[in-house]
Amino acid sequence: GVSFVVYYYLVKLNFRKVLHNEELWFYSLTTILAGAVATSVLLVSTNKPLEVAFREGFFQVISIITTTGYATVDYLYWPMAGQLLLFLLLFAGACTGSTTGSIKMLRHLVLVKNIRNVFVRLIHPRMISTSKLFNKPVSEETNISILSFIVLYIVIFITGTLVVVIPGVDLVTGASSVASALGNVGPAFGAAGPMGNYDGFSEFNKIILGFLMIVGRLEIFTVFVLFARSFWRL
Repeated sequence: GVSFVVYYYLVKLNFRKVLHNEELWFYSLTTILAGAVATSVLLVSTNKPLEVAFREGFFQVISIITTTGYATVDYLYWPMAGQLLLFLLLFAGACTGSTTGSIKMLRHLVLVKNIRNVFVRLIHPRMISTSKLFNKPVSEETNISILSFIVLYIVIFITGTLVVVIPGVDLVTGASSVASALGNVGPAFGAAGPMGNYDGFSEFNKIILGFLMIVGRLEIFTVFVLFARSFWRL
């Protein structure tokens, strides 16, 4: 889940670059917090001992955030709070420049910074507040591109869910399967849970989910550019 750029800096012994990598810190803190929440839910709502709750909670959280697709337990038997946490993590993804899918942490970080700026401007209307990444201002073009990607990602998720659910798939299975396919995560919920599979889906839905996997893997914009008329003009 860590960017290959970070590994490059480690090989070059440039630890300063690693320590000042905001995305790496955001990714690490998100993973630790989500794992701690999952562990707490299992401890409070089940009779699992601390070691088992810690191991199962952190393993499933890390597996979904890194879109690795592994499962050591059927989390469909987890309390609803734990299942909701894992469902939200289907949209997380790890660092940019890694092999993971989904939205990725850098985009989430930019979104958080934008939300913070909105509140700052509400409190101080005359203050000029800009988002920074790696101690450099984020250009307006980059900012709009990242926010547009997140909005488009959600729109595709909602549209895909409607298309998959209409033939008769239940909402939980349909929505989680679309989120899992779009993020290239693997397991989902319902019939497509960690101990289930996608065999029960119709051929039509399998084609839709397969297309969503390609769209998600190619970072959405790459696919949509192919359908633009200007792309094919000489």
